[in-house]
Amino acid sequence: MEHTEHTPHIVVMSPHGGDGDGAEHLTAARWHVTGVSDEIEAFSTLRSGQADLVLLHLPVQETMDMDLPAVLRSVADDAYLPVMILAGDADEDETCAYLDSGADEVVSADAAPAELIARARALLRIKDLHDQLAASRASLGQALQRERKLMTQLRRDNAELRDLATTDPLTRVQNVRSFHDLLAHEFHVAKRYGKPLSVLMLDLDHFKVINDTHGHPSGDYVLKELAVILRQSVRESDGVARTGGEEFAMILPRASRDQARCFAERIRQEVDRRTFSVHGHDIHVTASVGTATFPEDAEITDPEMLFYCADQALLEAKESGRDRVTAFGDLAPEVRRRLRSGYLAVGGPAAAAASKAAS
Repeated sequence: MEHTEHTPHIVVMSPHGGDGDGAEHLTAARWHVTGVSDEIEAFSTLRSGQADLVLLHLPVQETMDMDLPAVLRSVADDAYLPVMILAGDADEDETCAYLDSGADEVVSADAAPAELIARARALLRIKDLHDQLAASRASLGQALQRERKLMTQLRRDNAELRDLATTDPLTRVQNVRSFHDLLAHEFHVAKRYGKPLSVLMLDLDHFKVINDTHGHPSGDYVLKELAVILRQSVRESDGVARTGGEEFAMILPRASRDQARCFAERIRQEVDRRTFSVHGHDIHVTASVGTATFPEDAEITDPEMLFYCADQALLEAKESGRDRVTAFGDLAPEVRRRLRSGYLAVGGPAAAAASKAAS
């Protein structure tokens, strides 16, 4: 396939600068021919990036001593530069020496013009294929680079979406859905390996008064600061979530009832000691906390019941005076049995939703 996009550019290098060295035959083929007499001129022409073929008419020893085919290709920017040798009376050994030195074709100086043109055209077809392959590789490289950028952006977008789907937008802790997913997972692990699992439910006391007195932005500030306290208080393996307006939940893997109680008391005291300063106003709040622990609380048989029992302990803490910690195990046995029966009677997890709606 002959070039159709541009006229082939042939560089003829000989002691005569290309005069009478087959250049007239190439010109007759309507190709552009540039004659050069030494390697310096050849290098300058090749660096222009327009040469399609080089025709050398030099003594065999000079060609091999200078390693011209390899040197000329290293100067050219093209992926492939064909080199043709126009030899005088080259014998078989000299022809092989030319080819071994890197030449692509050896043509006798006495060859008919038609043969010279045909052999040059064959090399140009090979170059055209190399150029197409180089262009395809460059295009593929650009496409792969764009693909990598898109994949990087996609991973970033997916991470942001996961964050939006699992995080409470105000406090930046887990939302209800991700909390229950984590709870189900941790309950399965605790049950399988016989490890304790505790859940804490925390609610700010009289939070409505803060919103009514200081405004909702101040209330939001208190909630965000409370979330910071909780995140700083838990272990790396624990989970913190906002499960309601001013209600938070914490998952404590491998924490017994006593450990959960101590942890809850420490958080309650930290909240009680903290003064939230908002727009020049000091706001003091207290928190009530309920805890439940599997398997120490024998009534608990599934993750949602663990959540429900911690929530019932929280309700007891609020009803008995607020600003305190109550464990589900602190409730009277008949109360625990009644709560379990009520939970199971309404279909398990629905009891937790009904209880929260009522409160």
